[in-house]
This record gives sequence, C-alpha cells and structure tokens, in this order.
Amino acid sequence: MLITMVFTMALAAVAASAIYIGANATLITKSYDKEDELRYAAEAALAMGKARLNYDPGALPDSAYDTFLSHQTMSAADGQVVPGVFVSLYAGPTGSTTGQFGRFASVVAEARDAQGTGFVRRLELAQESFAKFAYWSNHETSGGGTIYFANGDQLWGPVWSNDNISLSTGGATFHDDVGTAGVINSVALGTYIKGYRTNQKPIALPSTTALDKLAGYAAAGGFNLTPPTSGSEASVKMRIEFVALDMNNDGDSTDTDEGFFKVYSVGASGSSSWLRADWPSGSPPTANSMTSCGDWHAVTIGGPDKFFPVSVHSAAWFAPLVQAGGMSASAAATESAASVSTIMQHANARCFLGGDPHLVAVERTIISHPTAGDRQKGGDDTTFTATDPNGAWQAFTTTPNGAVAARRPYDAQYLFPIYRGINSGSKGVIYANGTVGVSGVLRGRITVYSPNTIVVLDDLRYTRDPAAGVCQDILGIIAGANIVVADNAVNTPQQVTWSGTTVVRNLDDTKDLYLHSVLMALGTSFRAQNHASGPNNVNDCEGSNNGRGCLYLTGGLIQDSRGPVGTTGGTGFVKRYSYDRCAVMSPPPYFPTTGRFTDNRYLELDPVGFDVAALFKSLTPEP
Repeated sequence: MLITMVFTMALAAVAASAIYIGANATLITKSYDKEDELRYAAEAALAMGKARLNYDPGALPDSAYDTFLSHQTMSAADGQVVPGVFVSLYAGPTGSTTGQFGRFASVVAEARDAQGTGFVRRLELAQESFAKFAYWSNHETSGGGTIYFANGDQLWGPVWSNDNISLSTGGATFHDDVGTAGVINSVALGTYIKGYRTNQKPIALPSTTALDKLAGYAAAGGFNLTPPTSGSEASVKMRIEFVALDMNNDGDSTDTDEGFFKVYSVGASGSSSWLRADWPSGSPPTANSMTSCGDWHAVTIGGPDKFFPVSVHSAAWFAPLVQAGGMSASAAATESAASVSTIMQHANARCFLGGDPHLVAVERTIISHPTAGDRQKGGDDTTFTATDPNGAWQAFTTTPNGAVAARRPYDAQYLFPIYRGINSGSKGVIYANGTVGVSGVLRGRITVYSPNTIVVLDDLRYTRDPAAGVCQDILGIIAGANIVVADNAVNTPQQVTWSGTTVVRNLDDTKDLYLHSVLMALGTSFRAQNHASGPNNVNDCEGSNNGRGCLYLTGGLIQDSRGPVGTTGGTGFVKRYSYDRCAVMSPPPYFPTTGRFTDNRYLELDPVGFDVAALFKSLTPEP
C-alpha cells in the first residue's frame, strides 16, 4: 500500500509539473506573439509616417513635432484589427534644421498594449538632395525639338526627367538609377545597369522664392554681393575668383584653412568686355584695344618672363625694359613696333580676365602709382592692383587675419576666407543679387546662388581632382536664370592673323575647359554662349575635331531644359561629363532638396519613461 501511494504521488507531481510547464509555455508563446504584434505595429507605423512625408510636402512641421496618430488601433494584412495593440506616431525635423549639411527628419512610432508594455522605434530620414543626380531635367527639349540620348552615350550616376526620355540610333548606357515621370521612348535602345522606373511622381524644381533664405546665410559670413547688372551673360560686370593658398608652405593648398575667394567689379558704367576678356572687335583689332591679351618677356638676365599687354608694346619705356632682360636694341625696337598679329603669334601668348594681376601695365595710372617703376612693368601673379581705370577688387576687411597677411601681404584684405576658423560667420554660401561670373581654384565647400545668370569665365576646379574620391571640396552653382560658358578670348580660340594664311590660337593655359561643380539652372539651362558660331576645327577633344576643345564637367547637371554647348558641325565644345559621387554623401551647403525622404538610420528606444517632447527637443540643436 505504501509503495502504491508513493508512486501515485510521484505521478501526480509529474502531471502537475507537466501542466505547469505547459501553461508556462503557453504564456511564453502568448508573450512572444504579443511582442511580435507590438514590434510589427511600430514598424508598420514608421512606414506609414515615411509615406505621408513623401506624399504630403506640408506634413513635416518647421519645428518641434506633429502627432500623426494618437493611441490608435492597427489593422493586420487581412484588414482585421489587431486586438490589444495601440499605436502613436510622431514626426518632426531633427539634426541641424538649417539645411547646411542636408535636411533630416525623424518618424517615431510608439506601440503599446493595454498594460503599457510596448516598443518605441525611431526612423531617421534624410531628404534627398538634387546634388545626387548626375543628370536631371524638367523638359527633354531644346528650341522646341526633342533631345535624344544616342551614339553610345554613357551616363554615370542617377538620371531623372519629368519629361519623356528619348533614345535614338546607337542608344545609351545608364550605369545608375533611371527615373522619369513619363516614359522612355525606344526603351530597347538603352542598357540599364540598375534598371529604370517610368510614370513616377514628378519632382518639382525649387522656386527662387524658396531660396531667398540663402541671402541671409551668405550675409552672416560677409558673402552677400551686389553685382551692377542682372541681365544676360554679355552684361556681367562682377566676377568671383576662387583662390587656394598654401598657407603653411607645405607645397600644396589642400588644408582646411587654405580656401578663399576674391571679388572684382567694373561698376555700373564699366566695361563688361574688359571683365570678360572678350576679344576686341575689328579685323584686325587695334593695338590700343588689346589691353587683356599679350605676350611674355624677360626684364632681367636669367629672370622669369613677365606679361605685357599688346597695348603697351609701343610705349617708350617698353623697349628699354626688355633690353634689360637680354634682348638686343634692334630686336627690342622691332618688338615695340610689332603688329597685333605678330605679338599674338608668339609662344604662350594669352589673355586674362579683367583685374588679373598680370595686366598691371594697363591697370596702374600715374595718379595711383606716381613712381614710374611701379606702373611701367610686366605682370605676374603678385602684381596686384586694388583699383584700376576699369574697376576694383572688393575688400573683405581692413584688418586681415595675421597668417593671411603674412602669406599674401599684397592682397590679404581682399581675400574672403571660406574657412570658419578664420571667418566665424561663414556658412558656405555666396549670394549675388545679379549676374556674376565665376572662375578659379576652390578649396572648401561652397554654394554660389544668383537669382539671375551665372557666367563661367574660365576654368573652375577643386584643389583635388574629384576623380580621386577624397571628397574635401564641393561646389554648388545655382542660377535662377541660366548658367553660361562665356564666349571670350579665354574659352574660345581667336583668329590672330588677317592676311595670307589664317591662324587661330588658343589663348588660355589649356585648350579645354574644366568645370568641377554641381550645376542647377532653374530658369532654362546650362549652355555655351554662341555655341553654333566660331571655329570648328582648331582643337580636338579626345580625337574629335572641334572648335573649343573638351568641356570636362565633373559633378552634376540639373536644369529645366537641356541646353547646347556645341554642334555636330564642330563649333563649340564636345561634352565630357563625369559624375562626382561625393555630392551624394556630402552635397554643397544648403543645396536644394527634392522633398523625397530616404532611410538614414533605424533606432530602438527604451519604452520605459518615454517622453516624445523631450526626445524631439534633444534631437534638434538650439538655433
């Protein structure tokens, strides 16, 4: 009997244990199921929040946060309400709200059950920058005619159009995403490495009104400029020249504090032709009109050559000066009496933009420089003249930074520092309320904006080639009208003889044009001035004969309509466009965004003591 009772009790204990374990397993299963329901509810709410921000441009508040859902039930895929699960959903701007380093927003989902157990998830979103596109257009037409991708075009980087994309004979290869709000005509002629999407929601270009705030950002650094004109590229009377200085004498100008720019203006009554370095009219032009172009001569035995405009060759002081450089008296007399044609056929004959220090011999007057030796001289890159008979350089400060003054004593007060360590107010924006020209070498991160036209007067490069992928320099150029490559004596070869065999010469340091930038033309397009005229067989571009050489654009091109830079007859430039992937990771300061949000980071938050107001306050820095 005793043994029977013991066995009975043992079996009862085993049964009870099994019942307990089974009940516990059921509870655990239910707990896991509830956890899954809460997690999935939070993640579904995040997707809803992201979709709302993408399809309702007004949904994101300017500050703090808005509540999209408050303790609402959620439905499963079958349309049935998930019992005991309630979701709240919030959205607001986070990170730097100015847009200097991009625009960010956060969607926060809080899913809880009736007992308060829950999950809190945050999805940080980055607003897509227009700078990500290698090519973007509103209209795929030019002069009313359809533009085609053809002849084996290679496009690197994302491509988008709000219009139909058309392909023709020879087709094209698209190496990145392709999207269009319309369709792709002759789609089979294209190769799409990452696929394509058609009939997408259009992306609107920003309005100039939306960019008005850039003027204030520029003013904070002293970069708010007022050009004398606001017309076409032919009327430009102010230019910005980027300057990269080797501040620490280490043999390069790539350090963070080595980026500057200067501003030259000829004033409302001044000559646009002088600033632009236009080739003088007339065939042949008179020697006196040749103030921007000339040649080089030594002025000391064994010394470096100096630059002399054609117009000063006949001056009484010129022949003795070049004799001092080793030229015989008869040769000096011959050179002094030489024609425009003879001088401009000399080796390295070239032209410079108005205000350039090489033009010192025509920039200094007896009033500004009474000592003859200060004005009767050849030019180099140090013979800076603050004010000349045609225009003047704009001063940034009367008390320049000591290191800058030590390195460049002759023009330190005219150098606008891009680096915040020297210019604490710099926000990386230059605003020009009128037509302005650009050129030079950029070290730093800058966006140049004009509600009018921006003119490319000469090469515009970074201190490091974008192909290196270093991503230390980036330039955005935004024009409310057009971005135009000037047809001047620097960018376009010029006829330098007028009898017998015609000679056409390149008068710049290179035959090609280099342009490193992300370009955005809101009015019409990026184009070359007078692209259908001028020489057609002076230069070549990687084996193709043409007039002005290659146009090496590295960056991105966003424009309302595609603009021409050359013709099949050989006039103008041949396009050689490359994509700068640095613009995706680190776009130019305050560069416009498309309004579309993409995932940036996903974070899990502690639901215990969660306070949504405190969260958003912590995620947004004080102004």
